[in-house]
Amino acid sequence: MLKYALRRILIVIPAVVAASLIIFALIRFAPGDPVDIMFGPAAMGHSTATISQEARDKVRKELGLLEPAPIQYAIWLGRMARLDLGTTFKTRRPVIDELAERLPTTAKLAFLSFGILLVTAIPLGVLSAVNQGKAADHGVRFIALVFSAMPSFWLGLLLLYLLGVQWKVIDISGGSELKHLILPAIVMALGIVPTISRLLRASLISELGQLYIVFARAQGLSDGVVLWRHAVRVAVLPIMALLGLYLGGALGGSVIVESIFSIPGVGKWVLDSILGRDFPVVQAYMLLAVVIIATANLVVDLSYAVLDPRIRFGGRQVA
Repeated sequence: MLKYALRRILIVIPAVVAASLIIFALIRFAPGDPVDIMFGPAAMGHSTATISQEARDKVRKELGLLEPAPIQYAIWLGRMARLDLGTTFKTRRPVIDELAERLPTTAKLAFLSFGILLVTAIPLGVLSAVNQGKAADHGVRFIALVFSAMPSFWLGLLLLYLLGVQWKVIDISGGSELKHLILPAIVMALGIVPTISRLLRASLISELGQLYIVFARAQGLSDGVVLWRHAVRVAVLPIMALLGLYLGGALGGSVIVESIFSIPGVGKWVLDSILGRDFPVVQAYMLLAVVIIATANLVVDLSYAVLDPRIRFGGRQVA
């Protein structure tokens, strides 16, 4: 188990470095100049004609934009290794300070939506599987089909209008308190609940027909013990990777949901930074998202052995 874990960690490191190179290239070679945006007509009340080329070059030099791209990448990667995320072009504050201000809100939203996902999708999937072909099964599948056809942004806007504008049962002013995060978390969770519940249903139906389930029942174990301690424990394996990706993406920031509900989290901050061509913010965010998702996948891989002892790593049985 330890050997497998070390091998997976060694795979993650070069993957993150490769992703950092792609991120740097995509941001640097995208059209537009951050200095032009900083000194554009809307910036500090100036027009582009009032800023000389000399002043622009001076700012580019301060920001390190005059160096060749490979040198810029090497400098940036070295800073990332020291957790120096640079300073934002817009506010000239350290990126890590602004990230620290917004990440707790995004983390609360992510874990709240993940909890809603688990307590919704797993019971629905189990209910559908144990009642295969019955009314409960058809009802769950119909609900899953309806919600899978609803884009998150459309559902968010609809609930925001109905609950916040028409019925006025929620506060739509935006914020980081729990009362501001419940509805966005529900919208985020509903976007993937149909997928998780349907995958769990198919996996659980397959597991309930396995010989070890028949033997467990023959030993006199109750249906509840057989279902939850044996069948469900193995049936969740196919959806573990999807759950890990969802949580990693949610921790990285949900741009659409945070923008719709005016949540002061990482997602909305990064969207504003993309529009403003704020290189340090966008690069730091994308690299953070890669690290979070890679870590989530590593945890998922290691969890397989805990959930299913039949899994073998390197040909050796994991107990």
